[in-house]
Amino acid sequence: MGTEIQTISDELDAMMIAMDGDDDQAIMQITGQAESNNKPQMGLPRLNINYKEETDDGIPLKRGAWGVWNGKAMVYADAVQMQPLLRMYEWSVWDQEEGKFSSKSIQKPKLAGEFPDSTGGNKCGRLSKEETDAMNSDDPRALLSKSVKCNQVIYGVLNADTATYASGDAAPVENMPFVAYFKGSGFIPVSNFIQHDLTVKKALMHKSVIELTTEKKKNGGVVYWVPKLKLVREASYGDNEKALSKKFHETVKGSNQAVFAEYKTAQKAMSSQDDIDLAARLAG
Repeated sequence: MGTEIQTISDELDAMMIAMDGDDDQAIMQITGQAESNNKPQMGLPRLNINYKEETDDGIPLKRGAWGVWNGKAMVYADAVQMQPLLRMYEWSVWDQEEGKFSSKSIQKPKLAGEFPDSTGGNKCGRLSKEETDAMNSDDPRALLSKSVKCNQVIYGVLNADTATYASGDAAPVENMPFVAYFKGSGFIPVSNFIQHDLTVKKALMHKSVIELTTEKKKNGGVVYWVPKLKLVREASYGDNEKALSKKFHETVKGSNQAVFAEYKTAQKAMSSQDDIDLAARLAG
């Protein structure tokens, strides 16, 4: 899920470009006739904090740096600058064994209200504190609730003058549309910065250039990094930014439609099962 509609469009566009340019190798990779050594990420380039110690080829990587796919390979930088054009929220559950989301909600611009999800529930099973306090600690619903994460999803424009490939070769990023998911330890720093720092300066999020670096943290034997944000300057919001914002909105709408379709299918399945259970009880 996520950006399926945008992904399909990107794949078709890439295929046409490859065919127009007679790029046989690219065509084979896009159509699945050849495996790429560095498989491209699907959909919008996703900005992440790097936790890998080395590439698949054994090239050392700096943990805690920002990483993003530039269309050819991953590039890394200690500091990047973003102009957030859209912020959304979603709930999700990641299945570590399957390596994919087992449940994902629609995206909304505010946390209030219902978040229909792909498994036919609300907020992927996330419960309020009052609800979990009333349950036993081993209640499956309480255990599921703990695994649900709230994502702060930022769509925007990314720049990174100092970005490099893993090899160290320069690979600056310029005006790249991107998406970033901030959850867990990264949720509060981003939320607080937008709600407090920008508000105090009366700066609009979509008219701000924000520097992202990271700060190393340690909790017992666990080492992790959290985002650090700093307002750099006010940004323009002209025709290019408006057009990109529209594309982001369309991407979110497409994703929400896909999730809601799964929600309705799951709801229908649950209703059918309830009818079967009721019939079985009556028959008994």
